[in-house]
Order: sequence, then structure tokens, then C-alpha cells
Amino acid sequence: MSSWLEEAEMEYRADVDDAWYSVRVVAEENGDVLRVKFCGFSEEYDKVLRGSELKSKRDIHNLSERFRPISVQVQDSDCSKVSVGDIVCASFAFREDDVRFYDALVDGVENHAHARKEGGEEECLCNFFLIWMHGPNAANLTSTTIENICQVQSCKQIDPKLDCFLKRAGERFVMTADPASISKGDSSPNVTLKRSFPQFANQDTRCAKRSVSKICSSEERIGSHSDSSILDMDFGGGGNEYVILLENLDKGSAPSMIAEFIQRATSVSPEVYIFPNISSEKSTRGVLSLDSKKEFQKLTDFLDSPKHIIMSSGGRPWVIVEKMTRHNPLRASTGIQSQRTLQNMSFGSSNGIKVVHVGTEEHKMAKLLKDLFVEFFNHQKRLHEKLDLDVENILRLHQAL
Repeated sequence: MSSWLEEAEMEYRADVDDAWYSVRVVAEENGDVLRVKFCGFSEEYDKVLRGSELKSKRDIHNLSERFRPISVQVQDSDCSKVSVGDIVCASFAFREDDVRFYDALVDGVENHAHARKEGGEEECLCNFFLIWMHGPNAANLTSTTIENICQVQSCKQIDPKLDCFLKRAGERFVMTADPASISKGDSSPNVTLKRSFPQFANQDTRCAKRSVSKICSSEERIGSHSDSSILDMDFGGGGNEYVILLENLDKGSAPSMIAEFIQRATSVSPEVYIFPNISSEKSTRGVLSLDSKKEFQKLTDFLDSPKHIIMSSGGRPWVIVEKMTRHNPLRASTGIQSQRTLQNMSFGSSNGIKVVHVGTEEHKMAKLLKDLFVEFFNHQKRLHEKLDLDVENILRLHQAL
């Protein structure tokens, strides 16, 4: 292996030609400057990033999306791992001595029996049809062979030097309402929350109530409502340990419709709960509850897939804001709708909920709407954090007097 490839730490999508390059990064000026060094190129091609030049959290988020783990070359014997709908990093030759890498969607696979090279090494003869997602061939359909395909790594473990740089750059915007926190858990654009599910459920007029001792300390509770209409109702019948919290659902969404869509798409049958919302809100949130780790992972992979976005019948993209395990029973108000309590009511077909795939115009629109919601959500989260801080300061001042 070439020495420059051995020293590569990650991939970076250059803004000059929009291609992916193997790079390593060097922190300078106490972490306020990050130098991106392109492996195999001289220092004159270095990209110098200054935290002071990032004007918003959106700039920080967009920069973080230009870095990712190094894609892995697909071997001839592993060609079956490349499937229709996969996003791959593929090489494109402008000239014999000018090969660059861009992301593409696998639109089709033409399978052929493999041959054997001299020495018995397997040789893949299959053809792969790609729709290019960016670069000079964006939206074009071409065919290629296995040696030109690399698998994009879904794990988004961030390099410590890059992480430090992004955090230092973001410190200037902590008290602003700037959008889009950087998500580190997966490839999807979902929001990463610091708050637990109980804290989240109580952020405005929600009515879930009971401590969740396995997730947070016994002092952390969901709300303190004294409304006599509140009764005990365990999500998942008290036995479900896995929970997915969804935001941006259509107002008035029916639990049975969501459950039917998920069952048809994944063969997974979660318990579905919809939270009540105030009249001024245009969307609502829901909970998917399961008792099987295998089904939880399957459903998470489906909802979090970078290959598509789930759209509600009203055109709203679903957004996962929290995934939890070891879920204790919660107390919920009578206003929370469950799949079980509404199972005998007719809400029509779940066909209104649909999957929109990468590479389509619908997906472009869904991605735009999803990013817009993430901006709003993080704006709201910042406001809540500032409110909590202000209240704490006022109470501390009052106690001092």
C-alpha cells in the first residue's frame, strides 16, 4: 500500500471540484485553525480552515458533512454486497492520469458468473449502473465495474482533531439561535439530543409523567402536572425496552396508519403512540415502542437509512430525535393516542405515507424540508436551554437576597 494512503485519516470532499480525497488533518494555533493535507499531493494544495471564518452553525454543520471515514474498496469476491439503492463512492476517469471519486446511487446490477485469474484469484465480471449524485456527471446514468466502486462507511466517528476544531468554532454561537447541531451518531441528518426522553417529553405542554430510573437519575422526572385526568398507561404494556421518538408527524396522524405503514415496509409491528399538541402547532410527535432488540435495530435501520426519507401524507419528512433502550414504564395523559386504543377506528390506507429515494426530485424536496425542520428544532432547543439558564440565575439571585 502506498505510504500516503497509509497516513490517510479520513475523506474530504473538496470545494474546488466536489470530489472526495484521502486526507489527514493538522491542528494549528491552539486548535483554532485546521490544515487539511491531501494525501499524495504537495503542501501547496493544503486547505487551511479557520474557525473565525465560519459565520454560523450552518457553516459548521456543512463543513462537518465534507468529512467522513475512508471508503473501502469492494473486492471482486464481495460484489454481492453492492445492491440496488446503495450509495457508493465511485471513481471517474477524466483522463488516464486524472481519476477522481464521487458519490453515486446504484440504480441496477447486471450479474455475471465470475472468472478466475491466473493463480486462482476470483475476478468479478458484473456491471453496475450508477446515477451520479454530484460532480460533473451529476444526475447522469453510467455503467462501471467492481474495481471502480468503494463502499461508503456509515459509521461517522469523527476525528478528534476535527471534532475539537468544530467545537471551538461552535462556541461562538452557543447562545445564538443558529441552526443545525452536528449529528455524530449516524449518516442520516437527524438531530442529536443531549436531553433524555423524559426531559424532551416535558419541554412544553406535554403530559407524560414518571421518572425513568434506568435512563436518568431518580430526581429527573417528566413534568409535574397535577391534572386529575392523568392516569397510568405503560408504553408497550410495561414490557417494551426499546423506544424511538419521532418528530414532525402530521397533526392528527393516526397511530394505526403509522403502524400499518411500518408493518408493510419492514414486517415489524411496534406499538405506536401519538402525543397531543397545542392548537398553534402544525405538527406533532410520536413514540414507537418495541420489546425485541432485533426488530428495534431493523426499524432503526429503515428509518435512519441514508438511501431514503419517510414522508407523511401531508408532505412532512419524519425526523428521529431520540432512540433509547431499557425503557421503563411512563405515565401518560388520556390525550395520548395509542395504536391499541384506536385499533377499531378506520383511518383509511397507510398509502399516504411513502418512501422517497435518493436521486429523485421528491427526495431533494424532502431533504430540504427535513433540514428546515432541524433548523427549527435546534432553534427551539437553544431557547429552552437559555430559558432554563435564565430561570436558574434568577432563582439563585433571589436566594442570595
